[in-house]
Amino acid sequence: MLSARLLTRRSVVIAIIVGTLVGALLIASRRLDEFCPAGDYCDALVGMRHKVPASNAENVSVVESDPHHQEQERPLETPVAQPAADPSCENFPDTSNVLLVMKTGASEAYSKVPTQVLTNLRCLPEYFIFSDMDQHVAGVHIHDSLDTVLPEVKNSSSDFKLYFRQQKCAADQESCDKYADTAAEGWALDKYKNIHIAEKAYNRRPDYDWYLFVDADTYVLWPTMVEWLKQFDPTDPHYLGSVAYLGNTPFGHGGSGYLVSQAAMHDFFHGKTNVANRWDSETTGECCGDLMFSVALKEETGVGVNNTWPTINGEKPFTLAYGSSQWCQPITTMHHIGSEEVSEFHAFELSRNFSSPMRIKDIYHQFVEPRLKPFRADWDNMSDDWMYVSKELYLHLEEWQRDRVKQKQLSKTEEKAHLNSASCREACENHDDCFQWKYEEQICSFAASFKHGRPAKPSTKMAERALSGWNVNKIKAWVIEHDDCGEIVWPNLE
Repeated sequence: MLSARLLTRRSVVIAIIVGTLVGALLIASRRLDEFCPAGDYCDALVGMRHKVPASNAENVSVVESDPHHQEQERPLETPVAQPAADPSCENFPDTSNVLLVMKTGASEAYSKVPTQVLTNLRCLPEYFIFSDMDQHVAGVHIHDSLDTVLPEVKNSSSDFKLYFRQQKCAADQESCDKYADTAAEGWALDKYKNIHIAEKAYNRRPDYDWYLFVDADTYVLWPTMVEWLKQFDPTDPHYLGSVAYLGNTPFGHGGSGYLVSQAAMHDFFHGKTNVANRWDSETTGECCGDLMFSVALKEETGVGVNNTWPTINGEKPFTLAYGSSQWCQPITTMHHIGSEEVSEFHAFELSRNFSSPMRIKDIYHQFVEPRLKPFRADWDNMSDDWMYVSKELYLHLEEWQRDRVKQKQLSKTEEKAHLNSASCREACENHDDCFQWKYEEQICSFAASFKHGRPAKPSTKMAERALSGWNVNKIKAWVIEHDDCGEIVWPNLE
């Protein structure tokens, strides 16, 4: 009888201990979920918790195919929406019909992607980032865009030197690239990405209305972008960009970003395999991936690029040329924008509650107007619309500079403009079309628009210094006269 009672008590104690342990494990698994949102360690707890992707870019589970076979994909997980409680996304527009596809490189990804993820990409329901190496940066899966390039092209071209070195790197990429010219190598490699990226993006997500292709140093003004796209029918074939030319071939400048509609992407890739591979060999002899994308799209579908500059723009707040051609127009993208600038511009959009549209003049008022002053030394305000030089120096100029030198019908102040910075400033002040001037290496340059510019290399020799000035009163008067823009005017399509 005594032993039976002891057994019962022992059973109760054991049951209590087991129950306590199970409860502790359940509580721990929930707490761990707070510290490991990617689910890597949470899943180890006997399968108690479901794995949750860490970010929107992690929503794809893909098996990369042999380059001679169509990509096969596993069932796609449901995209993870941004937290509804995130106050920074409260007024963000609905971008669910636009897929952002970002291009970067392994040598720059860690310096550019994290800030984008925390700001410009933060509220997107889904996006892709492609590179020249498979990586995880800031919790985001960055996909290798070049794994499907034809092996014979990769193995025979020196363009892929960086690609193979990155694969073999036994340390961090920065250390492995320390003694290499990664800028030149990255540029040579970059041109193979664009068509492969587009094909991969469409194969993974074939149902978006719009596909927006950008670089990692591109900033997208989403509220204005969304409003603008409402003007178009995505079932019509569209390829929109800021047009550049190589010879007589037009293409959408990749850094500015380019948009491709559902209809154009469907005609480009639907029901086809290895489209990008058809262009691998030809790309070897060309300069640029954005050029090759345009050539391939035109040949495959007959769709050419529509110029939508300055709404799709390749400049940024400090390099935009403010004036009649860039003032009241809406703007949807900017390029060459560094991480600090991305953060500052995102804060500006937050302060506006993501109001739309953003006009170019709004950027001037926020970023340039507070910094406007008559003169800056060791500064390049990028004045280069027309120039004044001595006859002797003219013979030594580059061709593009000679084309901009004004030589006829000079006023008295223009005749002296090349002598020194004071004469250059005086000539600008007396010229009806001049808003700003720059004097450097005995060249006096004027601009019919106004830019903030950037620092120039300092020098102890006055003759080598870049000196920049602005006609502040003229600029302020022009701004007052043109600040009332009226109704928004979107770019016309050809």
